Amino acid sequence: MNKWLISFILFLASAAVLADTRYVSDELTITVRSGPSNQHQIVKMIRSGARLNVIEEVVNNGKQYARVQAGEMKGWVLSQYLTPTPIARDQLEAAQDKTGKYRAENASLKKQLADQQQARIEVEKQREQFRQRAEQTAQELKSLKQASARPLELARNNEQLRQELATHLSEVQLLRQENADLKSRDEREWFIAGAAIVLISIIFGILLTRIRWQKRSSWGGGSL
Repeated sequence: MNKWLISFILFLASAAVLADTRYVSDELTITVRSGPSNQHQIVKMIRSGARLNVIEEVVNNGKQYARVQAGEMKGWVLSQYLTPTPIARDQLEAAQDKTGKYRAENASLKKQLADQQQARIEVEKQREQFRQRAEQTAQELKSLKQASARPLELARNNEQLRQELATHLSEVQLLRQENADLKSRDEREWFIAGAAIVLISIIFGILLTRIRWQKRSSWGGGSL
């Protein structure tokens, strides 16, 4: 009884459900049987690297068997042919795939870097062009300010000249008025002088006539 009890306990302990994933080891073709022994019927042959889901494991006649599943297929295989990691061939292929991906990604990154560097060069060129344009615009603005300042100065000078011209015109008008007054006064003085001369001439003629008449009278009386 003790033997049967111990065997039953060991069977129960070895038949625990494992929900893990294992792989058929390298360079093997293993048999999948309908039960956990070599006497059970072969269900399928599986090549190395195949992925199997382990449902449970048991010990039978000193050998450990695993109940596996791959899709619709279920069966038993020797646990010694299973490994918890992919086989070296698959690992190499996966590594090669990753290497290829990394190389492609590296090439893409290099291309992006080159594009970014080219874009940076273009931006630097545009920045230099903008700087030159800004300097040119500033110089043109300075020239425009100078050019706009000259008309203002000319306008101020013209206004000053207008004021001076108006002053000179006023002075000329005043001088003309004074000349006209002087001319009128001279004409009056010449008229008065002419009238005086005429008057004096008349008076002188009258006196001269009377003197002559008196002389004649005196000469005539003496003879009588």
